[in-house]
Amino acid sequence: MTTSIPVEDYGHAVILKPKGELTEDTLGAFREVVEHQLEDDAVVDVIIDMDEITFVDSIVLEYLLDLQDSLQEKFGQVRLARCDENIAKIMEMTRLDRVFEMFKETNDAVRVPGA
Repeated sequence: MTTSIPVEDYGHAVILKPKGELTEDTLGAFREVVEHQLEDDAVVDVIIDMDEITFVDSIVLEYLLDLQDSLQEKFGQVRLARCDENIAKIMEMTRLDRVFEMFKETNDAVRVPGA
């Protein structure tokens, strides 16, 4: 994963577009970007565009669950968009597809009701 993660700001939501692997080794840089975005109290939804993610490990999944809990306190959530077949399978096998809303397109994740 590159250390520079593109971010799109929609006021209440941000879309993060990491690339490569999201693993314990890259979590620090990813977390730093997320926390920087959450400094703006208006941001309650974090949308992760998974289109260029090739792998996600259990440490990152645990972080996403913690982030989900934190955002729910602000009536927000983590949403995943454009997951490839492998990432979708990981989410299904870990039953995290029941925890995170998953969207085929990032624009749909921004436009969810109540957002």
